[in-house]
Amino acid sequence: MLHWIRISNFQSIRDQVTLDFRVPKTSPERFWLRSPAPDSAVRVPTVVALIGANGSGKTACLRALADTIRFATHSYGYQPGRIQQFPAFASPDALAKPTRIEIECDGPRLPADPEEGARVYRYTLVMDRTVPNFFPDTVSYEALHIFPRGRPRRLFERRGKQTVLVARELAIRPNDERLASVPANASALSTLARLGVEAFSTLVSAMARVQMNVWAPDPIRLPSERLTEYYRANPQATDRMSGTLGQFDLGIEGMAVLQGTDGKWGLVFSHSGLGQEIPYEAESAGTRHVVGIFPALDLVLQNGSLAVMDALDNDLHAALVDEFLNWFRWKETNPRNAQLICALHSLSALEELEKEEVFIVEKNREGVTGAYGARDVQGVRRSADLRKLYRSGVLGGVPVVG
Repeated sequence: MLHWIRISNFQSIRDQVTLDFRVPKTSPERFWLRSPAPDSAVRVPTVVALIGANGSGKTACLRALADTIRFATHSYGYQPGRIQQFPAFASPDALAKPTRIEIECDGPRLPADPEEGARVYRYTLVMDRTVPNFFPDTVSYEALHIFPRGRPRRLFERRGKQTVLVARELAIRPNDERLASVPANASALSTLARLGVEAFSTLVSAMARVQMNVWAPDPIRLPSERLTEYYRANPQATDRMSGTLGQFDLGIEGMAVLQGTDGKWGLVFSHSGLGQEIPYEAESAGTRHVVGIFPALDLVLQNGSLAVMDALDNDLHAALVDEFLNWFRWKETNPRNAQLICALHSLSALEELEKEEVFIVEKNREGVTGAYGARDVQGVRRSADLRKLYRSGVLGGVPVVG
């Protein structure tokens, strides 16, 4: 589970923005708050919703997280030169400054770690621009810390072109030549995992389980062929999707994976009152969106990892959005403590969510994004109607029209 993320000089985020999801144990018990580890001093919501006007920077916050995860897991295969990620704030001075992102989360025990259970990790990544540019070209600092008994201890640290420094839990000798072979524009995590260091492979494998639809300016939509492959390989997911569609007034009685006369497999939907199945491509935008995002949510709920979803509520009825959110909020449907971090435009979800689950994202007249939790707004009570407070402007982040 993600505890917090800190971002600076990334897209519309110029100054440091921190999204801190941790809730102290002194706060009241809530079914949607989970402890990342049995002895954890904090709890974290299983749903975090970013709310704000169009263009306020919700996607920038999610993309900073997605870029960091992709870089840490896949950058060893990048071509030399500019890194087509981590865009700077578009001002002359920001184009000459580094981009810095820090993430704290819980993660797996390492193979050589004597302690049992999950660990708290803090990953720090600083990307430099050797000449003013929108994108960076080199990693100036990268580090991973753990917090045994609440105190930080370095697992690895890398400064520029220097050899990576490692702790004993990583089970690699300090003079191993692989520690000096990390490319300037790649992550040490990705590199050493690809070079066969077991501890780094464990960490990268855990990060690779995160499901995201954030990459380009618009949310990623899987092509119908990929969706068909998933549902065909997972009949139980097909049954769950059919059941979900049937719960809502879509006129759909079921979904199936069938092979056509041309030998190709595809998704088809049976409708009440119709004499033939309707192919996926001919369904409504809402149905296609539900079917498209379900695999990511389903996988995360099964393996207890993280889903990062932009525009989760696009083309969806409010009741279906609430259903998706509640899959993560309730212990019965989320026994493995999976977490969903998403951006929403529909305000109906605010009627169900509480103040620790909602973060407001807004942009000032200089085009700079800021963010804060609804719980940080003075006077917001636990029983408050967040939708009403948001629409009235009490929470901030309301678009100005006219």
